[in-house]
Amino acid sequence: MKSNSGITTTSLIIYIISMLIVIATIATITSFFFTNVMNLDQTSHNIGEITKFNMYFIEDIKSKNNKILKISENKNSITFLTGNTYTFQDNSIYLNNIRICENITNLQFDKKQEDNKTIIIVLITIGNNLPYTKITEYVMEN
Repeated sequence: MKSNSGITTTSLIIYIISMLIVIATIATITSFFFTNVMNLDQTSHNIGEITKFNMYFIEDIKSKNNKILKISENKNSITFLTGNTYTFQDNSIYLNNIRICENITNLQFDKKQEDNKTIIIVLITIGNNLPYTKITEYVMEN
């Protein structure tokens, strides 16, 4: 009769190595998952900040008889005939000294004329870890 003495040392080592491989694989997948969730959270927050800026800026662009009074020399500020001034400073966008957006790393205004329309070009960069840059053109009727 054959003796059943239990698990051998060799089979025990194989079991332990197999379990370590499984645990390492699960840990790697979990790490990627949580990193992607954090990046997605940051990206969605950044898109929300750009949407807030667009909401205020489009309201000024679409105001009747509104015109650009001045764009600053360093192109980080624009003033409209309505009296509203958008300024980039301290990683934020301010509308008449009220902060409307944060976590902005760059904002520049420019303008050009085409036909009978003024086109305002806005370059906005948001975020530090995963910066997102967007160039938007807004059309003002003259």
